[in-house]
Amino acid sequence: MKILVVGGGGREHTLVWKLKKSPLVKEIYCAPGNGGISEIAEIVNISSEDLKGILNFCQEKKIDLVVVGPELPLSLGITDLLEENNIKVFGPNKKASLLEASKVFAKEFMKKYEIPTADFETFDKESIKNAKDYALSLLEKDGFCVIKADGLCFGKGSFVINEKEEAFRIIEDLMVRETLGKAGEKIVIEKCLFGYEASLISITDGEKFLSFLPSQDHKRLLDNDEGPNTGGMGAYSPLPFLTEDLLKKAKEKIFERLLFGLKEEKIEYCGVIYAGVMINKEEIFVLEFNVRFGDPETQVILPLLKSDLLENILLAKDKKLKEGLEFFDKSCLCVVLASKGYPYQYEKGKKIELPREIDEEKNLLFHSGTEKKNNEFYTKGGRVLSVCGIGKDLKEAKDNAYSLIENIYFEGMHFRKDIGKKGIEYYEKKNKTSSTL
Repeated sequence: MKILVVGGGGREHTLVWKLKKSPLVKEIYCAPGNGGISEIAEIVNISSEDLKGILNFCQEKKIDLVVVGPELPLSLGITDLLEENNIKVFGPNKKASLLEASKVFAKEFMKKYEIPTADFETFDKESIKNAKDYALSLLEKDGFCVIKADGLCFGKGSFVINEKEEAFRIIEDLMVRETLGKAGEKIVIEKCLFGYEASLISITDGEKFLSFLPSQDHKRLLDNDEGPNTGGMGAYSPLPFLTEDLLKKAKEKIFERLLFGLKEEKIEYCGVIYAGVMINKEEIFVLEFNVRFGDPETQVILPLLKSDLLENILLAKDKKLKEGLEFFDKSCLCVVLASKGYPYQYEKGKKIELPREIDEEKNLLFHSGTEKKNNEFYTKGGRVLSVCGIGKDLKEAKDNAYSLIENIYFEGMHFRKDIGKKGIEYYEKKNKTSSTL
């Protein structure tokens, strides 16, 4: 088969790496790709948002399957366009992508189909006063509220607020000053939930869904979950605090109700569905839906997948998904190395020093924002590299990841030192409690 992966980040590098392991793959391309991807796939110099350019390339090369990584081309309708021209695509259509492209749509969908989520109200530019009143009522009652821009903001449109003045400023930033453009024309204001966050990612054909191992992303730039939100500074899998009972609740109350609702709304869905959830004691709530693999969650869940990813994608396209995916009995942890200045104005063009050899039993290295020039790698994006450690448990995976980072350098390199800390502390606490019983 001839495969095209759309996108150019760490997620897409991981997808290309995993798909290439399938004996079904004959040729694999990536548009626009990056420096690291260029070593394992043929790079196509077409933007992921250039839908007509991608269509023309697929027709010229007779591509058998397109796997879409990022959310933006999905929300623009890449699946609709390609499938209208008889090109097979793994990724939901434009209507289904509203689950991520519109927070208002997603929250109202959850409310209608009784998918557990935080209490909320939605507002537009005509109801700014009502938005401020509602935010104030949540602050007075709970001390916190969450304000979310309706549209795509690539991890930067959600604000946890604990002060009236800040809430009012964010509301005016979004709807009056338009700091996030059209994405903030409508907003969601919701009750702030507390607990453990988790990323639950499944593949679905619209009838069934198969779940990958759960993972946890680290959104904040700095250690101890401080600093601004980012696209993600690291992740790990599996999660020690996700019990079988919680996974059963997620299956029944989230994914099964989601598929039921999609059928009721006559929305066809084939692709990945990602539920970002909050776990509070024995309850589970959806914070958001995404319609694609997460980044950097993909970098930790696909290395743990024993099953053939491409085979399951093809089964999903034919609505013939079988029961269960197989996984390695290991843990994986990813640390993102970012450029100086990220997530704002960041530096580019810094030469990257990398180890000559990597033991893939212990480590994997996926490129996010790099380019290759004269056989050397240089920084090109805010998130530059995803450094992954693999181990028999989470602690060993963490040790392996951070050991590899010691052999990587570029000027201004920034990374969190505490990826996986919550999971390791939970596991150690649980073991200590068990040993005293």
